[in-house]
Amino acid sequence: MVYTFETIVWASTAADVAAALVLLGWASRWKRQQAALGSTILGRLTRAGVITVVALVVFVAKLATLGRTGVNFFGLIHLIYLDIVVVIPLLGLALLGAGRVRRGAAALPEVAGRARLLAVGMCLLALVGVYASWIEPFRLQLETATVPLAPERLGSAALRVGVLADIQTTRVTEYERDALDRLMALSPDLILLPGDLFQGEPGQFERELPALRDLVARLSAPAGVYFVLGDTDQQERVARILAGTEVRLLVNEVVRTTARDRQITIGGIELNVESPAAQATIRQLETAAGTDDLRVLLTHRPDAALTMPPATRIDLVVAGHTHGGQVQLPIVGPLLTLSNVPRRVAAGGLHDLGDGRRVYVSRGVGVERGQAPRLRFLCPPEITLLQLGRAP
Repeated sequence: MVYTFETIVWASTAADVAAALVLLGWASRWKRQQAALGSTILGRLTRAGVITVVALVVFVAKLATLGRTGVNFFGLIHLIYLDIVVVIPLLGLALLGAGRVRRGAAALPEVAGRARLLAVGMCLLALVGVYASWIEPFRLQLETATVPLAPERLGSAALRVGVLADIQTTRVTEYERDALDRLMALSPDLILLPGDLFQGEPGQFERELPALRDLVARLSAPAGVYFVLGDTDQQERVARILAGTEVRLLVNEVVRTTARDRQITIGGIELNVESPAAQATIRQLETAAGTDDLRVLLTHRPDAALTMPPATRIDLVVAGHTHGGQVQLPIVGPLLTLSNVPRRVAAGGLHDLGDGRRVYVSRGVGVERGQAPRLRFLCPPEITLLQLGRAP
């Protein structure tokens, strides 16, 4: 029998809730039955150790089972996330209500002091889940940054570059339309799309194709609109989406364009930034004749910046891919970046790698789809307006 991922999610979460409640009840009975041992530090450590070992055994056994059902890496993250925001809060509620539950004539021991505070904290994780899944993924931000340039490339005014990365939708909604409309309202001179436009099944793509084409048809800029392939993009699909629009797909290609009094050279590379073709494109962008044109490398993965020489002639690398990690914690930063660039770079924003290699990494408009949970925490989605040269 083949189970859908949704069925697996609900079954796994329900099993974890049941297992947590069984362990809680077992621990409570142990405390009543072993009163003498339970009053000592040894007794408390024994109970905690046994519960931890049992919980780990159950968790490992579940992972081994799920590995045979087609659950991938992001699916495991999804299940762990639900344990954090559903199972742990329910366990916290059970702890808070333990003193009010009676079995025969004896009540379960009341939770007090630090244990009660811990239980309240466990319950609050449910609110974190509501915010991370239903609020922050839609809290679209406008990010701006001024990119310094060499004096000979300043021009009479700053070049306004709009960036839309990782739209990564399965269905075009008002959220995606609003993101593009907000960027167009800023009147950018140039628009760059670092990949991951659609992430869905073939049937979904065919249904959404007209809406996807209408979506990107909203984009227009004096110096053009350029797109490179991301992890979720298929070139044939992208070509069908972009047909009849002003958006141009670049696959290991260098183009020249103009805006105001500026000459702009743009190199767009394939997903594999270390392939011979991608590296040849970077060298072509690097060594082209001229000193006063702006040079921008458009790539999905920011790792392309790591392959460039120090004191590069390329003024800016524009990338997406990391989503800023989607989850960032204070001090720690992003928990997962799937990139080799430094974590502070993968977290998003404009960064100088210290030797003239300057890269802007967008946190993206959408989120990882498929088996991944819809999740952002302290890492809201963004549209971007870069000012290349003098700030307004």
